[in-house]
Amino acid sequence: MVSSVFDSWIGAVRRYRLGVPAIFVGGGYVVALVVAAVSVLITGDIRILWRLMLIVEIDEALLSSPLSMADEGATWPKVIVLLATGGLWAWALWQSLRGPVVGRRPGANRSVRVLRGVLYTQVVCWLVYAAVPAWTWWAAVLEPLVMLAVTVAFHPVLKGTMGSSASLVLFAGVLSNVLIVAEKVSPTLGWRAAPTADSGDVILLTGLIWMIIILVAQWQDGRWRRATIGYGIASLIAPIVLLLAGIPLGFIPGLQNVYGEAVTLSASVLSMIWIARSAHDLADPHSRPAPPRPLLLPLSAQPGGLAMTARLTMAARLAACAAPIVPALVNLSDGHLLWITPHVPMKLVTRLAGDALSGLWWAFELAAGTGGVAVLVLIAANRETRRTFRVAMTALFLTATAGLTAVVATTALGLFLNRVPYGFFRTGYAPFGIDLDAFAGRGLGVEPAISPLWFTTACLASAALLWWARIMRITNPDHSGCR
Repeated sequence: MVSSVFDSWIGAVRRYRLGVPAIFVGGGYVVALVVAAVSVLITGDIRILWRLMLIVEIDEALLSSPLSMADEGATWPKVIVLLATGGLWAWALWQSLRGPVVGRRPGANRSVRVLRGVLYTQVVCWLVYAAVPAWTWWAAVLEPLVMLAVTVAFHPVLKGTMGSSASLVLFAGVLSNVLIVAEKVSPTLGWRAAPTADSGDVILLTGLIWMIIILVAQWQDGRWRRATIGYGIASLIAPIVLLLAGIPLGFIPGLQNVYGEAVTLSASVLSMIWIARSAHDLADPHSRPAPPRPLLLPLSAQPGGLAMTARLTMAARLAACAAPIVPALVNLSDGHLLWITPHVPMKLVTRLAGDALSGLWWAFELAAGTGGVAVLVLIAANRETRRTFRVAMTALFLTATAGLTAVVATTALGLFLNRVPYGFFRTGYAPFGIDLDAFAGRGLGVEPAISPLWFTTACLASAALLWWARIMRITNPDHSGCR
């Protein structure tokens, strides 16, 4: 009995190209966990277990801080949480290092090979960062740069599956990772962050848009296993589920900080497993792309299913129309009629663009600042023709790009003002005919208003909903939706 179980286990390990070394690495990590747990319970020093589980160092300042819960010593709840997190890490090591299934690799074009390469590079970055917690700023920037390459590499591989949403996914993924890079390099390079950024929330929303559509495309493509997609879905919902499940644990002394770190790490580990398995599956001997699908998804023939789809499609259309209006209403409630101008001195626009173009800019500002693009979305949702759909999507992408450009330009101007010697302001230095004395000591001297990045995010969300409503619309003899 024992012999048969052992043979089955060996067969499962050898099923993968690097299964034997991967099981040794994962097994060694598990042994280290057990030894560390015993050491913690004997000595009461949680550092070594914290280091193995959460891949961070606890310095003396943190341990001695009266506000920290880490100085309360090792307790059974802490050890259990850290061991559970360590078990997830061990599983991630196995999933990442085992490689693809043994067998003849399917024929792959250049774009698939590039995607596999950048996916594996991303996994290597995460593993190296886990082993070495302290990095210089330029080394820490490599990880989001590699993720940016992953975003770009997914585009040609899944473009056929994603269809009209491919450009949306690429834009959202690139925007999210570029903002992450900017956040990492700004403090080190002495850049003054633009007061209009709100980049953290935008990173979260655009990254979520990218992840959801990529997972849907993987599901439809056929080259990725359902379990791989499941890890990607788990990385999105696990933090919410774990935080809700951990509410009762907040009453246990000293556990809140440890549990919070464990939840954060769990999401990252699940993402790493999804990335690694996505690369493995592309080299699976049975990996084959699914046949091309029609634009319209197959719908259930049951009347109840059709009615539900109709309601969901209508809800998506209404949400697509409402999304661009939300940031406009927030701006209007604060007394701002325009969109970008509250963040950029109009004198600069007039000086650079001239009076004629400035007038066009004001018209564009007024249309975007009052949610005018929602009108085009409404027309596209109502008429459902290819022409109106393309016009609405183009307007949404142009508005999203303009918002991003405004933030980049404002950040660059803030950097310029931060680097210009202060004496320039006192001596009447005025580039572009603008008196910079008005800006000295108070950023860009503009009134607070909602960030243009919120308009960018709202336009991306509207584009995603409009695309989803288009591919899910009901077709029948009385509905000409394919015009």
